[in-house]
Amino acid sequence: PSECSGRGEMRQRSGNSSAGSCVMLVGRNTGRRVRDDERHLVASAQKGDRAALAAIVKSHEHDLYVSALAILRSSWDAQDAVQETLYELCAKLRSLRDPEKFDAWLSRILVRKCYDRLRGRGPEQDAEDLRESSAHAFVGTERDDEVLEAVAVLPDDQRLAVVLRFFLDLSYADIEAATGWPPGTVKSRINRGLAQLRKKLSERSLGRDL
Repeated sequence: PSECSGRGEMRQRSGNSSAGSCVMLVGRNTGRRVRDDERHLVASAQKGDRAALAAIVKSHEHDLYVSALAILRSSWDAQDAVQETLYELCAKLRSLRDPEKFDAWLSRILVRKCYDRLRGRGPEQDAEDLRESSAHAFVGTERDDEVLEAVAVLPDDQRLAVVLRFFLDLSYADIEAATGWPPGTVKSRINRGLAQLRKKLSERSLGRDL
């Protein structure tokens, strides 16, 4: 369905988010939980309301793309992963029993699509590839791009943990469900990732001041 195709908008729209600190990061909807209006949209879309489905796609497309870009470090791979995620959203939304868990359900789909691409890759891209990819992104400010580049060089597990917690705003329990990691592992990888981000962003700020 056309509601599930976000590729055209990905190359045209521009986000207005700002990452004032490494903890806030670059997700447009940081702090968002499944609200009453979104639960209503999910329920309506499950009954075949195409306008509700289009509204859901529009609401989540930015966060999905920025998260996929941070995980995959390739604009083209991120767009493909989001495209596949949106198609699965449209195909399987009716199977979701609890609209309250929509965000975690959608994030699990994205993580699976990203993992599929990581497994099928050759040598990993470096941060320079991400800088080139950012030209195709709608991340936002220069500070956002710095955060994204800093996230990109984290170890894979830390990068995924940080993306799920702060880009997609998942709870610790939802991250456990999406990744299969034990609770202690989730907390450890998030904390280590944040510590590395603070260090890298502080070094960049110091470098600009010199």
